[in-house]
Amino acid sequence: MRTIYRFLLSCVLVLVIINPSNVFAKVYASQLTITNPDGSPFDENFSDGTGARFSFILNDTASVITVEIIDVATGTAVAQIDAGAMSAGMQSVEWDGSGGEAGKQYLFQVKAEQSNASNTDWTVFFDSGDIDIFTRGCDVVTDMNSPLFGLFYAPNTGGPLEKGITIYNADGSFHDPFLVAADIASGGTIDWGGGTQSMFSGVLDDKERFYVSAVDTGEIRRLNTVNTLTTVITGLTNPKGLYMAGTGADRVLYICDDSTVVCAAIGNEDVFTGTLELVGKFTEGLPRNLAIDDDGGMYVTFRQSNDFASDQVRFKKFDISGTLPVTDNDAVWLLNPDQTFRIADLLIDHGQDRATSTDDILYYSTRAGDGLFEDGLWRVDDINFPFPTVSNLIDEMDLFGFDDSANLNDRAAIGMDAAGNIILLENSNEHIFFLSPPGEGPTNSFITTSPETLTVTTPVSVESQTNLIPTAYRLEANYPNPFNPSTTIDYVLAKSGQTTLKIYNLLGEEIRTLVDENQLAGDYSVTWDGRNNFRNSVVSGIYLLTLKSGEFRKSQRMTLLK
Repeated sequence: MRTIYRFLLSCVLVLVIINPSNVFAKVYASQLTITNPDGSPFDENFSDGTGARFSFILNDTASVITVEIIDVATGTAVAQIDAGAMSAGMQSVEWDGSGGEAGKQYLFQVKAEQSNASNTDWTVFFDSGDIDIFTRGCDVVTDMNSPLFGLFYAPNTGGPLEKGITIYNADGSFHDPFLVAADIASGGTIDWGGGTQSMFSGVLDDKERFYVSAVDTGEIRRLNTVNTLTTVITGLTNPKGLYMAGTGADRVLYICDDSTVVCAAIGNEDVFTGTLELVGKFTEGLPRNLAIDDDGGMYVTFRQSNDFASDQVRFKKFDISGTLPVTDNDAVWLLNPDQTFRIADLLIDHGQDRATSTDDILYYSTRAGDGLFEDGLWRVDDINFPFPTVSNLIDEMDLFGFDDSANLNDRAAIGMDAAGNIILLENSNEHIFFLSPPGEGPTNSFITTSPETLTVTTPVSVESQTNLIPTAYRLEANYPNPFNPSTTIDYVLAKSGQTTLKIYNLLGEEIRTLVDENQLAGDYSVTWDGRNNFRNSVVSGIYLLTLKSGEFRKSQRMTLLK
């Protein structure tokens, strides 16, 4: 990690390095659901021997997965399932009801654990490869009580993925549905305007509703949780960056609009009917992105014009807890373009204490330009120091190696997931990267609690389940097939034993190991995300899927189409 120090107050060199105290995890489970083993809604019936399936999506490979079933009334665990190692993607375990009591409510928790890649540096742990994204902003659902937990949303302005709002799972795969609020040109009913600059920025509120700047129409539009679209604010000049503050009746949306920053006290209104408040009026540049800390500090990036690729002017902090509007001369501190380059997006981590900004951390993505390697992820080291320094956490070489033709552009969006990872949607080479902060100690872990509960009607003990053990091995046809970008593989083991599930190319070369562990007899489901063992996307073509367990061996073909 490189830290850049700047001369401050003429002759004084200030050396300040802040090591944030926030401790993050890396791997976590998302979108926890409870169903019958066949995927149908759970019928709360264990007496028929079918049990309950607990499904979840892992954002990365976990070395240990532990699932606990918790009594809602007492908070105590009544059963535990040690699932061993699991790969990124959709996973599941099954519970037969043992340990439960009739009439009681239960939820389940998934603890995911893995080794830390580094205790000192940020690391890149996922690269989608070129997937043709045209994204213009990003935000992540971090509320564990939501069934959408872990999803990330991004406006997409064209290309092969079409125009509309795209939704991704926590492992980077396409959610179902993937493209919503689609533009008319993409077969939908929404007019987002022409060109690739018609949408900018996107933020979620506390109800997991996603707000987007519709630049061409001067509107703020909201994607509701049922994927319908509502126009919330009209009459803007050139809306760009957004920031959502507060919850419920205190919900306020801040908007960069041409030479101003305005805010709308939306509260619980479905459509804003009030008057926009002028927060800032500027003449030295046009505000592009903004973020607000826990003490009312507003951070704004400025460009020379509204064009996406216009030059950076300055990056400033303002105190908006007093008299408004603020102007250029009210800046608490500023960073010049030679320090920050062209900032593409801002992200603030509010830390554990929302009553103070002392644990807030401000990140930004930047484009340094051709021939420079400072493209990437940066941090303002101390947002409350009057002369802050900045640190480069992930640079162009971390992302692309020594490819001097690869770089970030002015639309490199960033968002933070619940485990503290940063999602970087890079629009020059059109990759999605997952970036992990330094760990603490040898391992990291994260516990996710299911947002829904289940009721046990007639518990069934483990002993009474023995007649339900499968009598034959099976490797089912993967679905969908052909597929892009992921496919699901179901298989059945008649006996416990060492099991491998591997993918090979037609030359017989191993591409990916999905399973390599001792497994009990039973039904299993694994997702392949179209990536190899190094987490790189593989090319289109035919691949061989091979299941081995005991003396059983079976192979079948799968077709990946891009």
